[in-house]
Amino acid sequence: MSMTIKKSSHPFIKGALVLTAAGLITRILGFFYKIFLVSLIGAEGIGLYQMVFPLYMLCVSLASSGISTAISRFTAERLPVEGPGKARSLFLTGLAMALSFSLLIALPLYVLAKPAAVWYLGEKRCLPLLRIMALSIPFEVLHGCVNAYMIGQKKTGFPALSQLLEQSVRIGATWLLYQVFISRGLSPSPSLAAGGLLAAEGFTALLSVSLLAFRREKRPLARRLPSHPAFFENVRLIGRMALPVTGNRLMLNLLQSWEAALIPSRLELFYHSTSAALSAYGVFTGMAMPLIMLPCTITGSFSLMLLPSVSEAHALGDGRKIEETVRSSLALCVFMGVLSTAGFLCFGSSLGLLLYGDARVGGYLTTLAWICPFLYLTTTVSSILHGLGKTSHVFRHNLAGLAVRLAFTWFFVPFFGIQGCLWGLLASQLLTALLGIRSLGGSVSVSFSSMESILVPGLVSLAGTGLLKLLQRLLPVLAVRDSWICLFLSAGIWGCLVLPASLAALKRIRRPSHAF
Repeated sequence: MSMTIKKSSHPFIKGALVLTAAGLITRILGFFYKIFLVSLIGAEGIGLYQMVFPLYMLCVSLASSGISTAISRFTAERLPVEGPGKARSLFLTGLAMALSFSLLIALPLYVLAKPAAVWYLGEKRCLPLLRIMALSIPFEVLHGCVNAYMIGQKKTGFPALSQLLEQSVRIGATWLLYQVFISRGLSPSPSLAAGGLLAAEGFTALLSVSLLAFRREKRPLARRLPSHPAFFENVRLIGRMALPVTGNRLMLNLLQSWEAALIPSRLELFYHSTSAALSAYGVFTGMAMPLIMLPCTITGSFSLMLLPSVSEAHALGDGRKIEETVRSSLALCVFMGVLSTAGFLCFGSSLGLLLYGDARVGGYLTTLAWICPFLYLTTTVSSILHGLGKTSHVFRHNLAGLAVRLAFTWFFVPFFGIQGCLWGLLASQLLTALLGIRSLGGSVSVSFSSMESILVPGLVSLAGTGLLKLLQRLLPVLAVRDSWICLFLSAGIWGCLVLPASLAALKRIRRPSHAF
């Protein structure tokens, strides 16, 4: 990755760094929030909440995922070619479409929440969660479209700020609801988490409306609305991209929500207890996975900026810029993945015990650590393929990976328990990443220095971990026995040993020396 950044790439780098900083703070807040939730509703309650969440995301995706992707892409494409007027017109049309669909979806979900909980999820205790979360769908859609419009312009200040405020409001609202429950003598339930989500989405929607109302524009809002001919032209343009993207994500989210309902039932065959099955599922999805996804804050921020950047370069026919962006992004993802794998293998067990007081979390982390390079690659490659208009490729790759997960869930989980889910996730991420790299190689040059991106950080991490193990033996001798202090000291020592050498290797990535 060339460390000499051209002036034209500054908005991409700046935007990604802003989103990364906001994402890191949000994730840290999220960890404390999850710890708070676990202490309130337990691992079983977390499992119930995680069962409902894929269905909620299915509804949000059906209403706006394709539209928000189209808004981001067309804003980036049309802004340098046709000016801000066309981009603004497309955004307002897409926003109207998404809000209309969100209302048409939220109302049936609220009304049919009982059959959805009993017959689809197989758990009647999910009924209040579904009804609360149905109310938040229009707010989530509004916020998502405004974020897509701003990211399409490479303006990340509002998305970053709203992300921080959303998490803060969610934590504060959940705490207030908890106080209400206690004052009325009610036992805390997963409805606390759903209520916090509703409050956070409502707040960010209000923030988005305020941005649209008070943002400085050359013309008042009434005059910025598209005319009837322009509106229907925009609908056709957005629909051509949004329909396949929405159809793809609808199919995937349907399968993911089915997977979320299937895993607890298959786990029950292994544990012979509904409570134990939900508890294991809650630990896996609500405790271990958020830790594994923490480095995605960095790679995900760059991936979010990749779609408009690649779309703009594609519209201008700048193939060289696309190849440079792809090479640098893939190198960063592999670099982060190798370091993350080493870090979770070294500190996974300690993190699980200290953060959640559950030894199962550490066991899951050491298994899931191996998916990090492939997980981060998949996110980045998908964004690049969307920017190049290859949405069908992304769908096929995700469908293949999800089919592998479902197969492991059905055949392995009843015999191996949650380990079957972990193995399925490893296999699916490996397959999805390899398929994505293959599709990307058909359009642009997919190559970078594997020596600096894989071998060097891997060897440095191995050496640093070995030396750390020797130094850790001295901590009890030095009377440092507090678990948190030992963890921070160990992590600091490991970072001082590993990061400088790894970053020095990353700076040397200037030209691709080996095809990936």
